[in-house]
Amino acid sequence: MVEAEVNGMVGAGGLCGLVTRAQALKFLTARQIKSRVETGAWGRVLPRVYRVEGAPKTWRQSIQALLLWGGKGALLSHRTAAALHHFNGFSEGPLDLTSLRQLRAPEQVRLFRVTAVAACDRAKVDDLSVTSATRTLIDLAALHDSYTLRAAIDQGLREKKTTVEKLLAAVARSANRVGVICMRGALREFSGEGGPTESELERRSLELIEAAGLHRPKVQWGLVVGRKQRRLDLFFEAQGVVVEVDGYAWHSGVDSFEDDRVRSNSLTLANIRVLHWTWQALQERPEELIGELFVALNLH
Repeated sequence: MVEAEVNGMVGAGGLCGLVTRAQALKFLTARQIKSRVETGAWGRVLPRVYRVEGAPKTWRQSIQALLLWGGKGALLSHRTAAALHHFNGFSEGPLDLTSLRQLRAPEQVRLFRVTAVAACDRAKVDDLSVTSATRTLIDLAALHDSYTLRAAIDQGLREKKTTVEKLLAAVARSANRVGVICMRGALREFSGEGGPTESELERRSLELIEAAGLHRPKVQWGLVVGRKQRRLDLFFEAQGVVVEVDGYAWHSGVDSFEDDRVRSNSLTLANIRVLHWTWQALQERPEELIGELFVALNLH
């Protein structure tokens, strides 16, 4: 009867073959628990969390164990949350936990101790308690380089996992946290505050093009494509090549992602090739941009 009770507790109830010591003590004595561990019937996954023999070892099981170990209020966070939210570049494997309790983390676990987590920073993904996409991005700001952070923010905005307004509010709540300065800088670009204007992007792009010895393209050229008037940023008409200078404030709105794809498809169907240049690319890899442009213009 006792075995049936324990098996029922860790079976189809979503615990992935896991049981905590506190749960087990409802049906077993401390001596019986010890015996199961010593005989290999149960394996210790984390302190006071056991895996029942025969239960498959999976990442899902590991992160479920992490929540059981963390106790009330614990949240999967940082890299683990990023993987669960399907942010590009973050895969299953890391074990990151934000906890309200003072715990001693095993070697394989990265623990983040906090005194409180706002309700808006909590979410559920596949029935798992996890930091919201917005809070996850704030957490990642302290751990990753600016390129990875900006890519994650861009994805979050495009896929409507968050908004600039939510991120700014989260930054305000996290004034003293590590990484907030980096996040503020990234958000200035995405919101347009203090970032380059469209005219600045065009000017920098034209300077780069002319410095490479290329003829000056037509700027803000109007062209009817697919029965619709389009405005092309920098148009090399003879070769049918357009350089679009993408400012975050212009291209990261709720509807802009879809509009940009419709625009790009219509230009492709009109045999016009499109290259996208961003402010970050202009600053960090101008030679690469010019090399791609030479290829597009058949000048390589």
